[in-house]
Amino acid sequence: MPYRLAITIAGAVSLGSYEAGVLYEIIEAIGQYNQTVEQDKRILVDVLTGASAGGMSAIVLGQKLLFEASALRDPYDNMLYRAWVRDVDLEPLLDLQHDEDPASSILSSNLVESLSKKYLMQRYSTHIPPVADQHQASAESIRLGLALSNLNGVDYTYPVRPSGTFTYTRFQDQLYATADSKTDSPDFWEPLRNAAVSCGAFPFAFRVKDLVRHKTEYPSPNVVFPMQTETFTYTDGGVFQNQPLGLAKNLVDTIDHHVNTDTRFYLFIAPHVQSSTAHASFNANMADFKETAAQLLNAVYGQAGFQDWVEAETLNQRIDLFNRRALELNAGLASGKIDPASLATAANTLLPLLFRHRDPSSETIDAARIRLKKQFGEEYEYLSRATSQAAADTWVDSILTFETAADLGDRDEMVIYGVTANSSELAGSQLTAFVGFFSQQYRDHDYDVGRLKARQFLSDPSLGSPGNLPKIVYESKAIRPIDHSLDGLALSDVPRDLRETIESRLHNRSGDLLQELGLSWPVREGIEVAFIGPQLRKLLGL
Repeated sequence: MPYRLAITIAGAVSLGSYEAGVLYEIIEAIGQYNQTVEQDKRILVDVLTGASAGGMSAIVLGQKLLFEASALRDPYDNMLYRAWVRDVDLEPLLDLQHDEDPASSILSSNLVESLSKKYLMQRYSTHIPPVADQHQASAESIRLGLALSNLNGVDYTYPVRPSGTFTYTRFQDQLYATADSKTDSPDFWEPLRNAAVSCGAFPFAFRVKDLVRHKTEYPSPNVVFPMQTETFTYTDGGVFQNQPLGLAKNLVDTIDHHVNTDTRFYLFIAPHVQSSTAHASFNANMADFKETAAQLLNAVYGQAGFQDWVEAETLNQRIDLFNRRALELNAGLASGKIDPASLATAANTLLPLLFRHRDPSSETIDAARIRLKKQFGEEYEYLSRATSQAAADTWVDSILTFETAADLGDRDEMVIYGVTANSSELAGSQLTAFVGFFSQQYRDHDYDVGRLKARQFLSDPSLGSPGNLPKIVYESKAIRPIDHSLDGLALSDVPRDLRETIESRLHNRSGDLLQELGLSWPVREGIEVAFIGPQLRKLLGL
């Protein structure tokens, strides 16, 4: 059976260039590898999820994998390189177009809209799109997932005992879609393009975006959705879920149904996962309003961004313990040290109680039994031969009791690979990763660092060993010499004339904003001279 790979792409702002370099190298390597092996040894990308910048990359990559393989082959002229290195720059981003409200965003959202249409919709510029050319690394269908931040919120209402209800509002949102050979049309990709733009609408830098959502996209019986369709307003998906591994796992479950987990792998791509946001020096003596607010924002935002990593690590540990206990019980029954009759009595008593109050839409006892027999197929067959089928069935009921009591039903261990970097290796990390937009030189640097990091992963000696992806042999195309003087680029290392240009453009933008707010010239001038000017110069080290 082919190996299946789910790829998660984190939020990155201008460091989308780094992620583009990683993605190019990984996809190129897998494509070459798949041409040299048998069908059941191939590695197929069947899930792509992303947040913020990673959301746009996920949607663009999904379309090109399925329909435009040639758009991913050239290391310095592929669609991801164009999107994140060649075609985006701070000067046009700062140049608001005539119909853009300066009170809605600092940067030009129209530019992002036009670029997204170029990358995703140009394929449909004629009535008949070009013949589909599927990439060797692509599965027949690809599940796509975007992390979204819903500023309106969606209500969920739950009954409480003895009477009444409890309602909470969820602002963390998601969007899923399945792309395959039947979805090569603008009707399918235009809504995804809109969603990808909203997914990357960094707060205040870009304007928020409205999306129409359908009630069927929220399958929970507890959701409050007055109409069949609702319009919600969205901002950057990375606010609540910057590293959406959970989205990938949800989509994987719709494909794998919790079986063949030994051929399922996850790849996580991010530029900053190794960087600590701990503030060890913070203490009560320095906790004035400003410092406390800053640290609270750092804590809430940081925790939300890494929540999927925390949950995946914790769940893997619990599943590992469950698997070990299941195998120990299997061995005890096979050796005759444990009486199956006593286990059967306990399981038959406990299982109905454990399943009694579960959500009606969740897995039934019989469905769970079937799933566990598939998950532990070898162990089940072995116990049936060593003892009896009745004893093997008792073993399944017993481990189902363990699993349900521990709330591990429908959950699998996630083998997660990471291709990450440290800020000291990248040029565009400063100013919340906006510095990369200052110059293509910085984005080229980070793109090539991404390629190198991917190459290091692909040469890792663990690949090919049991429980891992196979060793991926391919011929890597040349990487340009990297200017290591740009590693860990500090803001003070950015040429002064460039920083002055940026300061001038931002100053003009602030003036437009103040004028839009209806302030008189003397008031605007006073604010700019006393506050905005000094703060911008301080921010840019001028």
